[in-house]
Amino acid sequence: MPSPTESGPPAPGFGRVSAEHAQTFIGIMHTLHSEPTATAFGRLLKKNLQADDYMLLAHVFEEISVLTLHHLIPEALLFDAFAFDLYWDELREDILALRTQTGNEKFCENFELAAERAREYRRDRPPKLRWRRRHEDEGPSGPPGGLGRRPPTPAPPSPNRAPREPAMRRRS
Repeated sequence: MPSPTESGPPAPGFGRVSAEHAQTFIGIMHTLHSEPTATAFGRLLKKNLQADDYMLLAHVFEEISVLTLHHLIPEALLFDAFAFDLYWDELREDILALRTQTGNEKFCENFELAAERAREYRRDRPPKLRWRRRHEDEGPSGPPGGLGRRPPTPAPPSPNRAPREPAMRRRS
């Protein structure tokens, strides 16, 4: 085990997320949650893919991967929101078969590379809610610092803002 003064290999950089990336990220979410992709993406999340889903999703993930591998969107943002490594695991066999069938070794290579990076990201960053899932015999159940669970408190009122209608209210 290295001592605290010894440094191991640096953690891989996954980019810095900023407000400028929001529009691209929203575009990705819109693509995944709009047809024809939405239904296939939903089946992927349930691990219940149909034959036509594989290539549709492979192409979408390839295109999104190009954005992140060319640093147009930070990997940290993409990998925090989406499980590209797990998506690759579901689609890998069909992609590899099509590579062999067509002789196109570059088919979905960006998706494969992004999945490898996503796996590194997941390995270096445990689930955010991990501390909530601990069993009593594994140590303290609260977050670091000994504060334990705290009930949410209402936000202080803003003095210059007019009250807003709830976002979910239907308009007549």
